[in-house]
Amino acid sequence: MKKNNKKTTSESRRKIRRRRQMRNQVLAYLLLVVIMFCIGLGGYYGVRKLADFFNEKRAETEARISENLATTPSVSEEEAIISTPDNIDVVSEDSVPEDAPEESSVDPDILAAIESMSVEEKAGALIMTTPEALTGVTAATQAGEGTKAALEKYPVGILIYDKDNWVDSEQFKTLISKTKDIYAEVYASENELRGLLVAVKEDGSANKTVALDAEISSGPELGSSGDNTNAYQAYLAIGSALNEYNIDMDIAPLCDVAVDGSYEAKASFGSDADIVASMAGSAVSGLSDQNIVSCIYTFPGQGALSSAPKGGMTEIGKTLDELREFDYKPFESAVNEGAGAIMVGNLAVSDSDGNSVPAYISESLINDDIRGQLGFAGVIITDDLAVIAKDAEFSQQEAALRAINAGADMVYVSSDFETTYQYLMDSINDGAITEERLNDALVHIYTMKKNAL
Repeated sequence: MKKNNKKTTSESRRKIRRRRQMRNQVLAYLLLVVIMFCIGLGGYYGVRKLADFFNEKRAETEARISENLATTPSVSEEEAIISTPDNIDVVSEDSVPEDAPEESSVDPDILAAIESMSVEEKAGALIMTTPEALTGVTAATQAGEGTKAALEKYPVGILIYDKDNWVDSEQFKTLISKTKDIYAEVYASENELRGLLVAVKEDGSANKTVALDAEISSGPELGSSGDNTNAYQAYLAIGSALNEYNIDMDIAPLCDVAVDGSYEAKASFGSDADIVASMAGSAVSGLSDQNIVSCIYTFPGQGALSSAPKGGMTEIGKTLDELREFDYKPFESAVNEGAGAIMVGNLAVSDSDGNSVPAYISESLINDDIRGQLGFAGVIITDDLAVIAKDAEFSQQEAALRAINAGADMVYVSSDFETTYQYLMDSINDGAITEERLNDALVHIYTMKKNAL
């Protein structure tokens, strides 16, 4: 009996404990739900409060912006246009000269070479002269200490040699190479652009300086053949020979159209301007293919003269329009084929003011006709001032200055070289030759040198 009561009591206690545990679990779950609810409720109100804060600040900012816009004066369309000040010149395409060189078109190496030159070197670069005028000897056939001393003092741009400098082939080669070496040692050791150019006047017939392996037909013979290929082959052979002697420039071909009785009849390609033009262009091509610079001559065309020009100013009996229509044709053809230089003489031409002046100091002839009409961008050289300026109304030195200022890049002087050089150097120093004109000439000269050396 006792055992049954004890069993009953134990079961009752277990039931009570289970009910107590279940109640505690329910209470714990209810408490957790309450806590989670409170947390969620607090977060909700916190987010709402934060959002309200930001909305309030944004509204304040927008209000201030609107207020500022309302108080800022408006700008009319006319007031918004920015006008150009009266004191600033507007550069139009028409105000830029057609022949003005573009800065970007000039080789940086050439600009650097010019920048490194002294005034003495710049003055010397403007001159082509003979070895006799440079050294003072009667006939220069070798290069030694006298040549070195002269070149150290006078850094000339071009030396021109002729048959008086020739003894034999080996002697002439040595003369040229040694002279160039001396010059390079003094001026071009670090820049070959500063090297010396050597020129001759060689057409293989009327004008001969060097010995040629091939027989060259004369100008009249080439012209009468009617085949410009003959002119090309002739000057290709001449160029090949000049290369053997380390010569850079040929004063050729002659571009004068020789009418009946012309003093140039033995050298010219003929009296027909079109035939002479065809031959001259092919001759330039032949020399160019041998890397020889062609210096065509004598502008504006002297074929109508019965005798060679003398000093001062030479009358030709033609108007400038007649020269342009007839005598310019060979020069234009030669320029189109790559002539590197043009030699200008002393024919009387009308300048911009209507007065007659020698061609080599005519600014309008040089700039309007050579640079403009012919489109020539190379080097313009005067004929020998010792001849064409001999009886002028001004000195040879003044002739040189006038030529450079008219637009010539170089002057050829076969005598009185030292005083002409000094005069040009003084003219650079005192501004009689402007820096712009000087640099323009030097760019032409050193562009030619870069193509030749």
